[in-house]
Amino acid sequence: MSLLQQVQAAQQPATPKSLLERVQEAYKGACISTVAFDKFAKNHRAHQNTAIDAILSHDNGQVSIPTGTGKTRIQIHTHVYDMLRKSENNEIGVYVIGAHRLLLCKQLMDELQDLCFSNGVRTNVLYVGSARHDDKVVYDEYFNEGVNTNTFEMVYTTQRNEVEEFWKKTQAQGRHLIVVSTYHSFNGLSAIESIDICTYDEAHTTISEDFTNNILAVMPHIKRNYFFTATRKVNGEDGGMNNTEMYGEVICDISPREMIKAGEITMPRIHVLHLDDTRVPKGMVVSDKNERMLVKTVIEGFTEHKERVKADSADPNTVGAKLLVSCKGSDELATVQNSPYFQEWCSQNNVHVFSYSTRFGSWNNFKEDVNRNRVYDSMCALKDEDDAILLHIDILAEGIDLPSLTGVMLLRHLNVSKLLQTLGRALRLMKTDRKRLYEGTIKPDERDKYVKPFAYMLLPMHFEGMEASAEEMKRTIQTVVQTYDSPVEEFLPLEEFEALKNQYLDPVTDAKKIAKRQKDYPLLHVIEDIIMDEFQVALPSDPQERYDKLMSMIGSLNEGDLTNA
Repeated sequence: MSLLQQVQAAQQPATPKSLLERVQEAYKGACISTVAFDKFAKNHRAHQNTAIDAILSHDNGQVSIPTGTGKTRIQIHTHVYDMLRKSENNEIGVYVIGAHRLLLCKQLMDELQDLCFSNGVRTNVLYVGSARHDDKVVYDEYFNEGVNTNTFEMVYTTQRNEVEEFWKKTQAQGRHLIVVSTYHSFNGLSAIESIDICTYDEAHTTISEDFTNNILAVMPHIKRNYFFTATRKVNGEDGGMNNTEMYGEVICDISPREMIKAGEITMPRIHVLHLDDTRVPKGMVVSDKNERMLVKTVIEGFTEHKERVKADSADPNTVGAKLLVSCKGSDELATVQNSPYFQEWCSQNNVHVFSYSTRFGSWNNFKEDVNRNRVYDSMCALKDEDDAILLHIDILAEGIDLPSLTGVMLLRHLNVSKLLQTLGRALRLMKTDRKRLYEGTIKPDERDKYVKPFAYMLLPMHFEGMEASAEEMKRTIQTVVQTYDSPVEEFLPLEEFEALKNQYLDPVTDAKKIAKRQKDYPLLHVIEDIIMDEFQVALPSDPQERYDKLMSMIGSLNEGDLTNA
């Protein structure tokens, strides 16, 4: 070849590498192994395998299983199984997990990355949302799995053009692409021409119009769609998640009652707190009555809760009280957090405090940290035996794994979905209980052998900020009883209702007419209505006989059995 021919040949554009060549180059020196995945899949529970089988049999649909029973695990299996299958055939794919909160996106991303790297799967990660994380942590943690700047890249963006650019770059590198996106930024994924699988976490949040439109903009690019939720939101025959054109049919539906019976989640118990709104704790200097009651409610509620947790536990020395407090708003949260009395009490009693709000940011033991993930990591580092109070409004309510929570306290009324999602944070089994259950050393119905046999929902009464009414309380209790077959705790301390021996208030009396008496005994009418509505049990007309019968039935209801009443 002449010198001129050599120059001309050098100026010719290189022939683009085929997909096969790109994938083979990406995996050069790498070792694909399914050992870690096989071990992961071997530990699936029966209901998780049921969901996975349904997914493999459908290209789209809804998976409805209770909080705390492994929705994340099922999603990760779905994505990594397909990645491994494609990798073995020298193919690559794009895999998307959607979520409504940045903290949840981070949690999902970390768990999916972990299983990919453990199996030698070559991936890049695209995080579509406003948060940023330290990539160095990933390189350090997975260095032994061959993860370095030559084999892995991560990009954070909310810009559509950057999504497209990184997708094309990942294809050129012959790697799979994991995309974790908030629903706020989801429409930017329309820049990706083809997405193999998309799973939607806490999918009930997607029925809001903005989220729905963002998802619909991307759906034509997605081959397989799966919507995961513990609380389906529907509206009529074809509204909300009944819109099968968008969500598909329900392909797997497992009830909370089934999971409690199987021991996969713990049993909820409702604990009503009766607080004295006139007594001021020693050392508390607060003139505002509402502020005083806020702080009193959290402190006294936590104290009662800790006593109950210890009393019910098979090994009280290994479990601490961890209470998730759902505040009415940012101002209310700040009132509790900034109270000198509350801070001093927490310090003296060695109670860790974490708080999250959009307005005031993230706090760890009364110190603000601009890095929300760092606060979350500190919270997850708590030991099972540690005591903690977690203050929030909505941020921790859905999807987030929290460390061995023992109960939730409601300082406001929640809709059904948020109520069940919030309670679900505490329904997860403690690791020690789960381990012994799976080993067969304890059985699902042997609650007396569990370290954490119950998840308590604390409902404070005598608290003006909660603006409770008998009807609202009835709906709250009724929802939990219907959903979980939950025993009901301590509704009616006898000494507080002596007035009923002389005077009976009809349960349909307008709440405003009994406002002055409401602080004394609204729950009698709540439970009476539940018993009559749900169990169709007739009560005597005589006030005293009616009261005695009701007290007897409440005792039976606490045992989960009305047949003895």
